[in-house]
Amino acid sequence: MSRIPFISALSISVALIGGALWVRFFPTNLPPAQIASVPASGQLSSADTFVEDFYDAGASLPRASTSTLSQADLLGRRLFTDFMSLKSQGQTSSDNITALADKYAESIKNTEISTPKVNLSQIVVIPNSVENLTSYGNSMINIRNRYKNLVAAQDNGGNIADITGPAFSTFMGSVGKLYQASANELLTIEVPESLVSNHMAIINSYLESAKVMKLLSDTAKDPLQAYAALNIYAQNTGQESEFLLNIQKTLMANGIISGSSI
Repeated sequence: MSRIPFISALSISVALIGGALWVRFFPTNLPPAQIASVPASGQLSSADTFVEDFYDAGASLPRASTSTLSQADLLGRRLFTDFMSLKSQGQTSSDNITALADKYAESIKNTEISTPKVNLSQIVVIPNSVENLTSYGNSMINIRNRYKNLVAAQDNGGNIADITGPAFSTFMGSVGKLYQASANELLTIEVPESLVSNHMAIINSYLESAKVMKLLSDTAKDPLQAYAALNIYAQNTGQESEFLLNIQKTLMANGIISGSSI
């Protein structure tokens, strides 16, 4: 998503949110007051009775909501607060609104997503040899081809272009599980010493992509996390290609040429 349209969208959102909430909480067209008679309730409560009721431990009080706010909800509240602050100071100029939108665009862009990482102690490392490198190359090709076909099979013809629809959510959730399964399987194969760093980087990339797909499947619930996830996925795609190319170069340097690329 390009930066300028996104900032423009945020600017419009600020204006719309501000206007909607202003109308909601500060209505200008109040209905005329209605007067109605209320039947007498008989004897009025004494002061002692009022005090007893006030201190009654069993009196029911409304409970505050305990539902957890999403990142989008929290950002929306901060955005509205900042907008109202500008409005109260008479500083809702075009430049100030653009600056506010730019600030929140950066905040969204830099949102961090916590994902699990593997370390060297979890990798099965073996010595470099033509036999071991060949075996590793074949294992990588088989795993990647199998999961590539499994991902393609998840598209059952539903409208996955609609990011708020069930087909999109189901597809992304399924792909996320496949990324996780692929990472788990890559942890089980033996890796020659010269390929350990790239192999470990690919596993971590898949683990991150698994989390990303889970967040994308929940786009309708938390669009902020989904947008941050989309940025991470775009970065991972480029990095994965680089890691795989490094592996292929190492194999070729040792005279191992496969009929199928990794």
